[in-house]
Amino acid sequence: MGSHSAVDQDPFGLAKHPWLALMLLFLAGLGLAFTPCVLPMLPIVSNIVARQNNPTAKKGLILSGSYALGVATAYGILGAVIAVFGQQLGIIGWLQNPVILSAFAAIFVLLALYMLEVINIPVPKALRQKTHSLSQAGDKYLGSTFGSFIAGLLSALVVSPCVSAPLFGALLAVSTIGNPLLGFAALFMLGFGLSAPLILLGISQGNLMPKAGEWMTWVKQGFALMLFAVALLLIERVLTSPIMLMLWSMWFMVVAVWAWKWIGRGQLFTKPLAIVFAAWSVLTLVGAAAGSEDSWQPLSIFSQSNAISINDKLQAVGAQTMASNVLYEDKHIDTLDALIPIINQNSKVLVDVTADWCVECRIMDKTLFANRPATMQQWQLVKLDVTDSNAESARILSELSLFGPPALLYFVDGKLKVQQVGAVKRSDFESTLNRF
Repeated sequence: MGSHSAVDQDPFGLAKHPWLALMLLFLAGLGLAFTPCVLPMLPIVSNIVARQNNPTAKKGLILSGSYALGVATAYGILGAVIAVFGQQLGIIGWLQNPVILSAFAAIFVLLALYMLEVINIPVPKALRQKTHSLSQAGDKYLGSTFGSFIAGLLSALVVSPCVSAPLFGALLAVSTIGNPLLGFAALFMLGFGLSAPLILLGISQGNLMPKAGEWMTWVKQGFALMLFAVALLLIERVLTSPIMLMLWSMWFMVVAVWAWKWIGRGQLFTKPLAIVFAAWSVLTLVGAAAGSEDSWQPLSIFSQSNAISINDKLQAVGAQTMASNVLYEDKHIDTLDALIPIINQNSKVLVDVTADWCVECRIMDKTLFANRPATMQQWQLVKLDVTDSNAESARILSELSLFGPPALLYFVDGKLKVQQVGAVKRSDFESTLNRF
């Protein structure tokens, strides 16, 4: 396919300068820490620290540090596996399987309901006596460093796999070098950089959490609501519809009520916060009623419809000019064999590697392709679907040197000229099209 011509196989210099590369990977992870991929981890860390009876900065440091170590280890294991097997296993796609995401979402919902004491399964007296000591040991385990480590290990694999440019570069270098130990170290440093800011959250939680008091119930409810948010973020990767916005609207309204109910100190903060969340709940509900599917920008559907109507008018006015241009109909395929003849038959082909479970793909559909730049008229757009984790999807990712969507591949005269991995900004998209 000629894919390697446009891809730097070792962007961090892992083969030539491993120590420098590891430092660069740590810094790249720090950059990823401030992306939406990491948001679901915040309530998990907060919840772990909040479970302590007498939280301190030291306990917060130990527990959040253990969690960060678990996250980094999960990434390290991923790096070691990729170093041995490359793209053959389709790990990223497997982790984004709707069944797995739905199962973990259900677990977070159950944890939230348990914290709210909504669910309490009755146990026979004899069995309850036998399991009393076991339950006490379980409580200690949940608040232990090892328990936090396991929580980080699991949440990193399911909550945060976003195929960003730094992660793609690291995985590509690891798969090329084929050294499991170096692969583990490379992805460990990336994961540790990603989770390092969570340690600061753990320390601050230790300082800010109260020693005791009636309002601990209020705080406990807040952490339960955040766990519900984690579940919604996971479900959002599976379900794309206005129903999702309605669920978010309900969540924001419940949070607004929770913030308004606080009657202690800090009402100057909680009352305005409640008003903001209630207002956002209403806006989200309006967006859902209008058919919006974007929970981050629920009202964007109105601006998009206006832009499209203006676009239609401009196209109608310039119909004669447009007639002289080459216009292509989008193609939707899911096999590599279908892609090859398209590339051979068209001088300019833009391949959008996508999947139904890919959140970033849906964002790019709206920001890049809903209102397309004029320069796209000369390009044949191909939607290459890798939703199903099967042998063909693994073959596609392997042949194109990818680890998962989203990715944009620009083919000119049968050769891959540019490869963009991860969420692509509109400005970068347009500048790349203008180059050809």
